[in-house]
Amino acid sequence: MNYFELFSLPVKYCIVQSELSATYRLLQKQFHPDNFVMRADAQKRVAMQKSTEINDAYQTLKDNCLRAQYILLLQGLDIELDRRTLQDSDFLMQQMRWREDIELFTKDDEDAIDVFSNNIQDHIKALENTIESQLQQESLQATADSIIRLKFMLKLQTELSLIEETLFD
Repeated sequence: MNYFELFSLPVKYCIVQSELSATYRLLQKQFHPDNFVMRADAQKRVAMQKSTEINDAYQTLKDNCLRAQYILLLQGLDIELDRRTLQDSDFLMQQMRWREDIELFTKDDEDAIDVFSNNIQDHIKALENTIESQLQQESLQATADSIIRLKFMLKLQTELSLIEETLFD
């Protein structure tokens, strides 16, 4: 089952989240297992499977990174199976610098952390725009590399949030 078809959406990177959510609620309302309590076991199983499929599709499509990865999968490129490694030495060096910066933050660096956080957010937005463009051009390998970068940036953003919680709570 194609997740985009399930949600009646075109296969593209930019989707309208409110449409996705509205369709999700409608599908869950229709196929939620609680609606099949008084039905035969086979119907209960089908409803459970469909509900699980709807949940999996929703989780994939609502997340920019997972959605991009899924689009590549639909086009025959599974970056999870490939276990791709990024060959961009400049980006790898930048990763190391960002990690060092995060490790050095203290309570006195609140302004610097805000600037750093905004910088990371800017990089994420730029990568998302790049991914959208690459998918439109069907540049699958380049998109895969950009998704790997995006995954790193999102992980870095999460780590920064944890550091902030530790320092300021």
